[in-house]
Amino acid sequence: MKLAAAAATTALLLTACMATTEAEAAEIGATGISIGAELDNRYNINDETMVATLTPGIGYDHSSGVAFSADMDFILYDNEFTLNNDELPTLDFGAEYGMTMWGLNSKVYAETGYDLEAEEMSDIEVGISFSF
Repeated sequence: MKLAAAAATTALLLTACMATTEAEAAEIGATGISIGAELDNRYNINDETMVATLTPGIGYDHSSGVAFSADMDFILYDNEFTLNNDELPTLDFGAEYGMTMWGLNSKVYAETGYDLEAEEMSDIEVGISFSF
């Protein structure tokens, strides 16, 4: 019975999200500010559990290559319809600077978050990534 209910729920969510195969943010004029959201639906076959997470976000891209972002995750479905399991979300913040170095695309970044439930800031992480 659980599997049939999960399959029906999965089919419903997949049908609702058929057109959203690629995440794209909406640009607000020529301001560099963008808003968007991602809906992630996962079904674990072994545990017979399903989770649907909505991640709204806002970003700012400057023409110099500097970008800032803020987003948060809301759990909409966790084997039953819920709103983040009655917990406040964590705000995630990031900043990055993209550049080309030695023929490789790279970005220097910093990330942190603020847990609204615990009222505390999470670790600050900095790094550099290369893509080729």
